[in-house]
Amino acid sequence: MTLPARRRKRLVITGLVLAVLLPMIIGGAPKAAAEPPQLHPPDDIVAGLRPGHPRLMVDAAGLARIEQQVTGSELAAGLQQQLITEADRMVTLPVSVYEFPDGRTLLQVAREVQRRSVFLSLTYRLTGDERYAARAYQELAAVAEFPDWNPESWLSVAELLYAYAVGYDWLYEYLGDDQRAVLRNAMIEFGLNEAKIAYDTSNSWTRSTTNWNIVCNSGVIMAALAIGDEVPELANELLHRAYDSLPVALAEYGPDGGYPEGTTYWGYATRLLVSALSSLETSIGDDYGISDAPGLDVTVDFGMQLTGSSGQLFNYADSLTQVRTRGGSASTYWLAHRYNQPGYAWWADEGASRVLPSALPPLHLMWLGMIDPEDPGASGLPLDKVFQRAHVQTMRSGWDPGATFVGFRSGDNAANHGDLDMGTFVLDALGVRWATELGRDDYGLPGYFDTGQDGLRWTYYRKRAEGQNTLVLNPGTAPDQALGATGRVVRTDGNAGTAFSVADLSEAYADRGVIRWRRGIAMVDGRSRVVVQDEAAGRARITPYWFMHTSAAITLAADGRTAKLTLNGRQLQARLLDGPAGAKFSIMDAKPLPTSPNPSGQNPNAGTRKLVVTADPARHFRLSVLLEPLPTGQPADPPAVTPLGGWNLQSLGPQPKP
Repeated sequence: MTLPARRRKRLVITGLVLAVLLPMIIGGAPKAAAEPPQLHPPDDIVAGLRPGHPRLMVDAAGLARIEQQVTGSELAAGLQQQLITEADRMVTLPVSVYEFPDGRTLLQVAREVQRRSVFLSLTYRLTGDERYAARAYQELAAVAEFPDWNPESWLSVAELLYAYAVGYDWLYEYLGDDQRAVLRNAMIEFGLNEAKIAYDTSNSWTRSTTNWNIVCNSGVIMAALAIGDEVPELANELLHRAYDSLPVALAEYGPDGGYPEGTTYWGYATRLLVSALSSLETSIGDDYGISDAPGLDVTVDFGMQLTGSSGQLFNYADSLTQVRTRGGSASTYWLAHRYNQPGYAWWADEGASRVLPSALPPLHLMWLGMIDPEDPGASGLPLDKVFQRAHVQTMRSGWDPGATFVGFRSGDNAANHGDLDMGTFVLDALGVRWATELGRDDYGLPGYFDTGQDGLRWTYYRKRAEGQNTLVLNPGTAPDQALGATGRVVRTDGNAGTAFSVADLSEAYADRGVIRWRRGIAMVDGRSRVVVQDEAAGRARITPYWFMHTSAAITLAADGRTAKLTLNGRQLQARLLDGPAGAKFSIMDAKPLPTSPNPSGQNPNAGTRKLVVTADPARHFRLSVLLEPLPTGQPADPPAVTPLGGWNLQSLGPQPKP
């Protein structure tokens, strides 16, 4: 095959561009994952393609099921109305143009093209109104005239392959032969031929363990399935290449369904993977082992458990507070059905009831009602969960919106998209989030993905330890936790009234003269109050800063030993139970310390402040803070302080009255 001149020229510069993009793909040395699953596709995959269209994610039976759901379900009817309303808006818009809105990639354009293709094509299928089909084709034909699909950043190609695969498949009967040729040729020239180059040159995403691998391979799989019976040799080759590439990334879900890159990239990767799995199911009837990958059957636990009672996610690293607006709960419907997990369908219903037009109601419609939902309490979902490889765990008092919830990260400072966040936590109670994570900053900031020892990423407040809800020791201008450090949970337990976890976080400050740092978080008194306790020791005196970011108003007591937080008419009290000499609460803006770097352009964190504990330097200390929601406005008596080494269900549980 002879490549077009513009392709040959681009191969020369790809290495230079990848040098810029590679940190976004890799981000650090991965920790040992589960063993990559063994996939078993037949030699001729496309021979199993079912004839006719549609066959990607939804077939004739699936369309009939949607119609049945819409007539019998208020939720489904509402989703269809959202779909049609958004499709009506899209009909009036100009077609997408070739531009890099973020100054770096075509990805924003590609994602909008995908949304338009999915919305308009499914609306056509459900209504029969050819206005939607015509506008979908107009969009895709315009993008077929682009000079390229920005293969230097392959996510753009993957998202457009998804868009074209769906458009080609769902509009197939509407399109004429010439129109099909336009879409098919664009998929081949801009997408599948570029995939061959990526696989042949071991492009970093093809061997990456990150979301890039899953997203890009999923796009290739869907496009190959869409046109496989028309270009069987090419499609079969690329399906096999995708099956060869996927296992190293699928292993990241093992062993417990946690995802090292955090909730946003879990939602992104899983949505694309489920789209590919669903397409394999409807077009061939078999995914040849992908859905048997260890951890994939329970990966919805990760999203559910990391969703707090406030409805917000534990958004550590480059994550957002919500996954529902990205369509994550739509894929949950499919996973609930595939693995017979009715509790997952409950969470999907929760998300679907709040889904926004900016998300993907079409995916909710396709997979809604595949299994009857069941309340997670009734389905046996535990109140506490540790995700070992993701270095994160959760505890809660219940699954109701007023429950108390804690997310706690022991941390992996080398994780892709990660922060220096060992020890950080979030806290929900009384329906609101009290201890907040700031999450991502602007991806366009200079050096945002430069993760080396002198990398600019570690100069940005939101990526530093001081931008988390953790303990900062001996701060300065350098990265404020060790870059290769990881924490480990050393002890955790729970019963109906008490839960606790203790993590050894000593590696975070081993390069700063700290010999030992352990943080414990406990839910006590019927899981109604939370204790955050740190114990540290150093070779010399340690200067500690205890930080908790919040959007609540803070009022300090005159002695600095208690603080009252007020948010949305609700109250929470923070009480200093124990601390080194001089320990007291104060309030700071959510901005760098005077000793920290403060580059321009970063998020000013408006509306967020920090509850802070400062203390005199000490060689060893214990710092214990009680966080108590006040549903009646009155705090209870403080619990006794127990050293972390003595934490257990008995010592933290109800104590006999004297």
